[in-house]
Amino acid sequence: MKIGDIVTKKVYGESMQFCILGFYTNQSTGERVAILALLDPSLIVESSVQDLCPVTARDLFALTASTVVH
Repeated sequence: MKIGDIVTKKVYGESMQFCILGFYTNQSTGERVAILALLDPSLIVESSVQDLCPVTARDLFALTASTVVH
């Protein structure tokens, strides 16, 4: 699997779709862990490319640090 891939994961018994944003290695277990963004069809929007601003990986991981779903 790679960044940008769409994957499914069961959450509370329901299969949900996610996009892989990145990976890291859990320092205590050595396990490779994926950072995922939920794909929710009710939240899909479109935008002019000129209106978009890039986000660094550091900023992205900071956003996901407090909202991890297991």
